[in-house]
Amino acid sequence: MAAIITLTANAQVALLENFSGYTNGNLGTQGNWVTTNGNPDVQVSNTNPLVYPGYTSGTQYINVSSDNGKQPHKKFLTNISTSSTTTVYMSFVVRVTGAQQSNQNPDYSLALYDTVAAVSNARPLRFYIGQDPSNSNHIQFGVSTGSSSTVGWTNTNMNLLKNTTYLIVIRYDVIPGSNNDNAYLWVNPNLATEPAVGTANASRLGATETNFGNLLTALRVFLSSPTDSPDGSYDAFRVAGGSTSAIAWTNLAPAGATLPVILTSFNATDDGLSTKLIWTGTEENGVANYVIEKSTDGRTFTAIGTVKATNEKAYSFTDGSTVDNNSYYRLKMVDIDGEFKYSYIVSIKSKLNANISLSPNPVRNNLMIQHPKVITEGHVQVISANGQLIKDVKLAANAVISNVDMSGFTSGLYHIVFKSGLQMFTKTVIKQ
Repeated sequence: MAAIITLTANAQVALLENFSGYTNGNLGTQGNWVTTNGNPDVQVSNTNPLVYPGYTSGTQYINVSSDNGKQPHKKFLTNISTSSTTTVYMSFVVRVTGAQQSNQNPDYSLALYDTVAAVSNARPLRFYIGQDPSNSNHIQFGVSTGSSSTVGWTNTNMNLLKNTTYLIVIRYDVIPGSNNDNAYLWVNPNLATEPAVGTANASRLGATETNFGNLLTALRVFLSSPTDSPDGSYDAFRVAGGSTSAIAWTNLAPAGATLPVILTSFNATDDGLSTKLIWTGTEENGVANYVIEKSTDGRTFTAIGTVKATNEKAYSFTDGSTVDNNSYYRLKMVDIDGEFKYSYIVSIKSKLNANISLSPNPVRNNLMIQHPKVITEGHVQVISANGQLIKDVKLAANAVISNVDMSGFTSGLYHIVFKSGLQMFTKTVIKQ
């Protein structure tokens, strides 16, 4: 029989999971995850990563759904003993798209449990997601411990929104005896220091870990039914324990690496044709480079350039691509060891307002452009996604509608730019 490894006072993190290197689709048995029978499986994706500032996530994550499907679990690197006074911390990021109302007894979504104990459903710590009964756009997070079905929910006054990424930190105190176990939950806490229990956003106090064995050995993701399970996404699970809360928090290390740089400003300015990013920092010592990332929705970011760190007080980067509406930017600050953190996000609305309309979009052959009346030297230009001028059409005076034949263009994204005198507007079209 395999030996059971018990977590000591100075043991390290028991689980780190950000799904890096996984294959999109069924979680299945990837990365040592083990699934039960049933369908559907939890899904791995990477199209819209979950990012919370100051907390390290991967580019991949998992999606859960309101189905009676599989319940995959992943065993810890090191089992956590609960036979004596122990504190366990768990952290992760979550984004919820739908959930059953919290007052209708939704089932738990995550659990820490014992795969060794000969007890069915030995899951002493459980995490819940519910919809705010008074507002369908708001959600609540909850926690429960032991054999009790009572859930401690976050207050509805927090106004937690669907489709928003939140950082969750849960603390579980296991104390020998009856009615001693406590659980605390924080939403978006400051990770610089261990959070005080008095600041918890939800709690479940005075429970008993009954007949659940003496170990925590795995993290379980639970899909129970079309009504009880939420729809949403998870990433960046961390689990650690210790004989004291301070040791458990140190082992969890949720803030990750601390970069030797303090970002003092980060701004974006737009002249209609390009966006200039300027940032300043202090105490830069050991930073390798700054990766500039861009998004059109504030959630999915793509790297568009890199600036080498040279101990300058101010840096700049110019994004030469035009945009329709809002653009979002952030800095990925990478140190010489490869560790990184993200800056806060800045957004900017292009001066090239969408004061023209394109039809049809997507287009196969002829594109019709409605635009302001041509007064002086009117042109419509077609620019490729990488900034190359593909076509320039001179417009007739007083024209308000112009056409461009795109039948010979390759499929992809193009920028349509209207110019007349000092006026200039742009929109993006997809060529099928």
